Formats: sequence, C-alpha cells, structure tokens
Amino acid sequence: MDPIDTPLWYVSLHGGHTGEFCDHGTSTLRAVLEAAVSKGFSVYGVAEHAARVEERFLYPNERRLGWTIEKVQEDFERYAKAIFDLAEEFDGRLTVLRGMEAEVVPTACYAELMLGYRERFGFDYMVGSVHYVDEMSVDDTPELFEQAMEAHGGLEPLAIRYYETLAAMVEALRPDVVGHFDVIRKLGWKYGDVATPAIRRAAGDALDIVRQQGCILDLNTGGYRKELGTPYPDVWVVERAREMGIPFALGDDSHGPDEVGDGFERGRQYLLENGVTTVTVLQRAGDVITRETVPL
Repeated sequence: MDPIDTPLWYVSLHGGHTGEFCDHGTSTLRAVLEAAVSKGFSVYGVAEHAARVEERFLYPNERRLGWTIEKVQEDFERYAKAIFDLAEEFDGRLTVLRGMEAEVVPTACYAELMLGYRERFGFDYMVGSVHYVDEMSVDDTPELFEQAMEAHGGLEPLAIRYYETLAAMVEALRPDVVGHFDVIRKLGWKYGDVATPAIRRAAGDALDIVRQQGCILDLNTGGYRKELGTPYPDVWVVERAREMGIPFALGDDSHGPDEVGDGFERGRQYLLENGVTTVTVLQRAGDVITRETVPL
C-alpha cells in the first residue's frame, strides 16, 4: 500500500512490541517502524508493556532468560527514550504515536504507578490492558491459567473476576484505548464456555464503564494469530459495544516487524459485517493528540 493511498482507518493503536524491550518480541523498534512505513501506514501507535516493579510478576520466560525486575525497569526507561527519539527521526515519513500498555499489578498501587509513568515520560496515549487477575497471570501459560482458575473456583468465576478487574482498571486509569477486551478467552476457551450468561453480564458491566469513561475499544487482530477465529473482542462483544455507541480502533498487537498491520483487512471486514462502520483514530501534531472518527 502506497502511503499516499492509505485509508484513514489504517492506523494501529496497539502494538509495536519488540525483542529490544519485551521477552516475547522479536527484532528492533526501528525495524517495526520501517515495516510500518513499507506497509503504507502514515500513523502508527507503539505501546510497549509498562515495567512491573516486583520480582513475583516476572513471567516464566523472563526467568528462563535470567531477567531481573531491574532489567525490566531499565528496558522500559530505554524504550521511553527510544520511542521519542525515533518518532522525531521518522517525522515526515511516519507519525509515530508514543504510548505505553498499562499493567494492573501490584493491585494496591498500580494506578499510581501507571499514571506516574505516563506523566513522567510524557507518553501520547495509554492502552489499558488486563494480564493479571488478583495478581495471578491469565495471559501467559496454561499452567498459570489453571492456577488462577483453581484459586477462583473455576473458569466462570475467574472470567467474571477478569471483567471486574478490567472495569476497575478503566475507572482508575481512564486509558485512551482498552486493549484486547476479552483476552480471557485466549486460554479460557480450552477449559469451557467463556461467554456464559453470568460472564456476559460481567462483560456488559465492564463495557458500561468503558462507555462512561469515553475509551476506545481495541479491535485486536492478534486474535487471528491465536487461532481464535476472530479478533478480540468476539462477535457478541462487538454487537453490545456497537449498541452502546462505544468506538473501536484497529490494533495489530505486533511483536515484531512481520506482524505489523497483520490481519487489518480481515479486521475491517469483521467490523463491517457486525454493523460497525467507523473507527476512532488518534493523530499527533507536535505534542497535541486529537481523536477523529473516520469511515471504514
């Protein structure tokens, strides 16, 4: 796609993770941005995972790699500098949105921590995501997911608690974008129904908070790569959000150059098939961030 022909909806607001700053990413941030240019993006959002602050929240792969919590924190500080430097370097070729993806740990102080990161580093925007429920990982390995299920009394109560956690995160952080709204099904579908009536009620309550806080929902095409058959969120969530007037934006959740823009045309068609005809994108002029609703 030639940048001059780039449609207005062709903006990713969730992605840009790389091997420089993330244990499960590949390549470099520069390579991701070059890929965004080559694939026709004129605006591309990067939202690296925010640093955790306690050893107990290191992922199993990070431990295998010998990472420490100090390394995670140092990497995030390096990222914060790199994204601003590269945004300036790419100016004229690509508008780089300089963001972060929030975590919800530790429970007692994550809001202060995440809002502090945003203010300290001056990020353009925040993606609010839930990877932990009651400080237990639900987005990493099946073993950790099973531990979380056992602690909560099964899949349904864990999923309900996930949506309660998401609602609380949205109220506390008021993120610009809510990341992969129903990521609980990434592993949950293997253990049962992740859309029971009780789970749907909890998700609906969370969507109401998303609406109240004026957030954008991430239509996250990473769901295709997880072989879920759809992006995040699932059809019933899209329909409910549409009825509530909650806006969407596309996100590739890329973890390397090859995933930049991956699944975007499918994601666009998915939204259209489910009655969503516009998306909301962010734009940056200098340090001023604006929101714009554009047709699909």
